[in-house]
Amino acid sequence: AYGQSAPFNRELQRDGRVLPFPFHFLDNNHAMNVRPQHYGWTQFYDHVIDIHRYAFSWPMILRRLMLNRGLTPRLYNLIRSVSSGGFGRINYHTKIRGLLDTDASVRGFLEGQTTELPKFYARKIRSKLGPFYDLLPEGATMHDHHAYLHSYQEPTPSLVEVGPLSGLVH
Repeated sequence: AYGQSAPFNRELQRDGRVLPFPFHFLDNNHAMNVRPQHYGWTQFYDHVIDIHRYAFSWPMILRRLMLNRGLTPRLYNLIRSVSSGGFGRINYHTKIRGLLDTDASVRGFLEGQTTELPKFYARKIRSKLGPFYDLLPEGATMHDHHAYLHSYQEPTPSLVEVGPLSGLVH
């Protein structure tokens, strides 16, 4: 099953680094559900923003346009760069970076100090689902992010009967 295939996943869960982000955000763009090991969140987001600003700077956009062949790929890359795929990501990551400084609930959630979803994220889910949000059963936006860890049992080795070894002198 998805998310249950790697022993590394269990290790991250045991170390308390997996965050309970709703599935809605686990799209490789809107949330990272593993706390960085070698960076604090502010430094991490500063780096993410820097690399996105570089990748979606006008010189890099123009470079990609020149390397693409044909009008369709060029237009696609241009639109993707200046819309949600490029400039939009920069704006979103900048917003999260700002919330780390101004919203204690966001920082606490990302630091793993609480499992209560900050209002910023809850509002995003409600906004995306629109009228369908009210159809969700209570608790449907969250999940047990340690369910796999709690369900996993270490395999027990098979016991092999060992008798006297032939050919050995006692």
